[in-house]
Amino acid sequence: MLYSTACHIFRYPLITSNLSRSLIGQKISRVNCIASAFRGFSDTKIELPPSASFLQNDGSATVVLLGTVHFSKQSVEDVSQIVKSLNPNGIMIELCRQRVSLLELDDKKFLEDAKKFDAKKLRQAVKGQNFVSGMLHAMLLKTYADLAKELGVAPGGEFRRAYHEMKKIPGCKLFLGDRPIQITIARAFQSLSVIELGQVLFHLTNSKPKPIDKYQLEKYKSKDFVQAQFEEITREVPAFKKIFHVFVDERDKCLAFSLQECVRAVEKPRVLAVVGMGHVDGIMKYYGKMRQEDIVPLLLIPPTPVYWVILRATIKFTFYFLIFSFIYRLIFG
Repeated sequence: MLYSTACHIFRYPLITSNLSRSLIGQKISRVNCIASAFRGFSDTKIELPPSASFLQNDGSATVVLLGTVHFSKQSVEDVSQIVKSLNPNGIMIELCRQRVSLLELDDKKFLEDAKKFDAKKLRQAVKGQNFVSGMLHAMLLKTYADLAKELGVAPGGEFRRAYHEMKKIPGCKLFLGDRPIQITIARAFQSLSVIELGQVLFHLTNSKPKPIDKYQLEKYKSKDFVQAQFEEITREVPAFKKIFHVFVDERDKCLAFSLQECVRAVEKPRVLAVVGMGHVDGIMKYYGKMRQEDIVPLLLIPPTPVYWVILRATIKFTFYFLIFSFIYRLIFG
């Protein structure tokens, strides 16, 4: 359950190193306008793997939505299969600018580092983050390191394959479709009460991860299986409903809007969208319906709740009081 929780809530490690200007410049386009409405479907001769479907296929655009399983080698190959058949002029992936360096990740080096992942590397990875974000990030990295060792696959392989396939196609553009990860984490954190936050952290730190292999991993290509995992975790910890709303439903809307913009940005669009399987139903639901005014509120970070300000101040002054008491006893006995 820890694996399914981590993989559904946090999609990829928070890697923040910068790419070269050539990557961010011409090949990655920003999304900033409203797309034309969805116009309908038609038959096609393009062959798709079972985890892909046509989101739009008519005279104005061909849009293929591929649902992937993170750490799945088959998902990586699915990307190449669709690119070969579709020959897209636009590819959208489920990444934001804060995670774009995932596209230049060295798979071999990552797997070597995963085998040597220790407490020192964990502390370095979360350095500079606040307590809650650091704790969640640490658990995420540990989960990914364990999975990489078990499965022999580095995270984000399907996105790297999409990026490398894009570079082979003249005129093809790569679009980053996801909301910045910092906004997502902040909105999720601030949606919880103190009690709910405690319940979530307790569950994440006490859950025993189930053994997983490449065959079990492929189960996540089933939307019914993914939904069952969501329902199981929310039965155990109802607070996860709020987190899933922020991490899944809100991002579904952002990804659908980004895909609309991707379709609008290219001429005679033949577009491939590569996203995690957990986002497929939501994108299908919202595609063609999202407006710019619907997205703007989802990019705002709510003000810090009063209870958290009070709690933080209480912890701070309690710490000062304990230090003062210790020094007083040390001096005056």
